[in-house]
Amino acid sequence: MSLTAALNTAVTGLATIQTQTSVVSANIANAQNANYTRKTVQLTTPTAGGEPQAALVAAVVRAASPELLQDFYAATADYNQLSTAADRSRALAEALGADDTSGGQTTLESMMTNFEEAVKSLEATPEDASLKALVVQRGQELSAEIRRMAGLRSSLQTQAYDDISTGLDTLNEASKNIAKLNAQIVSQKAAGYPTGDLEDLRDAEVTKMAGLVGVRTVTSDTGVMTVYTEAGTQLAGSTAQNFSYNATTNTISNGNGDDVTAGFRSGSLRANVDYLDTSAAAQASSDGNVGTLEKFFNQLDSLAQNIADVVNTAYGSNIFNYTAGDAAGTLEIDGSFVADPTTLDASLMGDIQQAMRNTTLTAAQVNPAGAPNGLSISSVNIFGLASGVMAYNAKQTSENEANRDTAESLQAAIEQKFRNLTGVNVDDELAQLTMLQNNYAALAQIMNAIKEMFDQVIAIGS
Repeated sequence: MSLTAALNTAVTGLATIQTQTSVVSANIANAQNANYTRKTVQLTTPTAGGEPQAALVAAVVRAASPELLQDFYAATADYNQLSTAADRSRALAEALGADDTSGGQTTLESMMTNFEEAVKSLEATPEDASLKALVVQRGQELSAEIRRMAGLRSSLQTQAYDDISTGLDTLNEASKNIAKLNAQIVSQKAAGYPTGDLEDLRDAEVTKMAGLVGVRTVTSDTGVMTVYTEAGTQLAGSTAQNFSYNATTNTISNGNGDDVTAGFRSGSLRANVDYLDTSAAAQASSDGNVGTLEKFFNQLDSLAQNIADVVNTAYGSNIFNYTAGDAAGTLEIDGSFVADPTTLDASLMGDIQQAMRNTTLTAAQVNPAGAPNGLSISSVNIFGLASGVMAYNAKQTSENEANRDTAESLQAAIEQKFRNLTGVNVDDELAQLTMLQNNYAALAQIMNAIKEMFDQVIAIGS
């Protein structure tokens, strides 16, 4: 090999090592970046005249595990769906006080007991006007608590609406970013430049989507990634997609106005849409996370209806004003008693107390066909109905939180496995960097030796 050829080989080798060193340095610098995947340099060794030449950089590629990444997206969608469902059910349980694990009565149950105790006291001392006033007061407190919970509908709906709106904003923004990154990746790839960092950024946008709705991806030979929901609705590609929500119909539409709600099968968006579903099918569903809000208020309506029916029937006229089919928020003590509690007929208080304890409610009374609420209890008194409402919501919350925790563990395990395969091991990278430094030093010595030989040749010629 001539001195010139040897010098060219050394220079090429130094350039290759420089690229490798740059890649290794970037790996080390991004070791704690969760959205970064390890990059490696692929080399090729050309030949000239049958002789191998210095290694050249063929490509800079990133570590990848597409199948595992898809599993991570699915696990992320499941976790976010269950996490959102758990948050929603906990809010309902907290409204009832059903999340209290102290073993005592909830506020609602305590007020029912207080009303019963006031009735019993008046029965024992029917001539006491102050006890008549106490019955009215306890009845007002009970009906006010039921009305308070019934009045939460708007705020609970708004929380879910806001969550959907924020989620769709994130989805639309991610779709725009993916379209931009697709264009950049195609351009870089066509020019022969590395695209790994851009692909990392694109994957981060897909991960944002995966928390909102289950996704799957398809990447073309040109580098364009198209993102779909698990049901096949396109979310992103060469052009951005745009989605909107209609609160009146509880539906999600694409930019063409097509209803694509059915295409959103998992993720936090699905959880919120299911939570707000008021359809007959949702109310008939045995899934507590479908039609959840409507079932909750149907439970309150059932409780208010049965309290009024049991007490009023025992009294022979209205103590509580409530009309069948009205919302629980209308339950109140009859105005005449509020104005003049002495008009209460104390001789009927025993009938009321006995009715509250002994009137057995049928399954149809607990869970009316026209307003199904998910309760599967029967042959209970109104206290049993109240306990059933508490137990239903406490159980739903507990199950959702347990399922959420399981899904979170699975997601974390898959993510860790993915990071182990594609992330940066600093020790390995430092060892690689040391080797490159040694190689660089060796090539530098070779270049120095060639320079000295050139100097000697020039000296001889002069």
